[in-house]
Amino acid sequence: MSHSHSPIRRWRVVGVAIASGILALATVAAVPVSAASPAPAGGTARTLVAATGDPGTYLTGDGGMTLYYFAKDTSPGVSVCEGKCAEFWPPLLLKDGETATGGDGVTGVIGSFTRADGSTQVTYDGRPLYYFAKDTKAGDVTGQDVGEVWFVAAVDGSMPPAPVYPIAAATTSAGTVLTGEDGMTLYFFAKDTTPGVSACSGDCLTNWPPMLNGGRDVFVAGDGVTGVIALATQADGSEQVTYDGRPLYYFGGDKAAGDVSGQGVGGVWFAATADGSLPTP
Repeated sequence: MSHSHSPIRRWRVVGVAIASGILALATVAAVPVSAASPAPAGGTARTLVAATGDPGTYLTGDGGMTLYYFAKDTSPGVSVCEGKCAEFWPPLLLKDGETATGGDGVTGVIGSFTRADGSTQVTYDGRPLYYFAKDTKAGDVTGQDVGEVWFVAAVDGSMPPAPVYPIAAATTSAGTVLTGEDGMTLYFFAKDTTPGVSACSGDCLTNWPPMLNGGRDVFVAGDGVTGVIALATQADGSEQVTYDGRPLYYFGGDKAAGDVSGQGVGGVWFAATADGSLPTP
């Protein structure tokens, strides 16, 4: 799946708390359950059913409600969606005596594992399954691509690849500078004196939106970009992209690719150079 983002969307992605919530890694063991397992005596079977819509063919649970995968669940049979996250994204749980089975067209391995709170969550090909609190009826898929980490549970067990964003070098009136989404100029802040730590907060961030990780973005270097690209967690919990340790920002006054109207503002803002340097005072 491809993503098209404007700089404004990147600036505002810090509000994605709904997607990640409060996460705590639960160490649990996966307990396989065969898709063909009969219900135990006196028990009932929960059936996963395939549905087809705009996102493709995906799994549904009770009442035909859409089921989802969480991209941050990277270990089979382990959920990192706890607390508030699990309120927005309720896990598909089994009660005592229940099993889970697959309906027609559901060919993956259905299993279960014990969550940190002792409840039993259903998995599909090892991926924990969830509902989305904002879906109100069968066929709703409003959780698709939330925060670039939530996706409808595809019947083939797959998930869209992580979005890739290049940091490129462009020639401007300020020289050769780094650019981000849509070719917009990136900037360094001279007051960022500790590697990976942003000194820009409050109104500063309104004028100088940080370049942020939208969830599981991958940032790569384009031609002529030789510095180290990394992510640094800031005080508000956001992950800001850094270049050779310097946090990267856009400028609200730039309107189009090639604009460098933030160059030299206040004597502390400068277009980000490929060699990672700041002008000598």
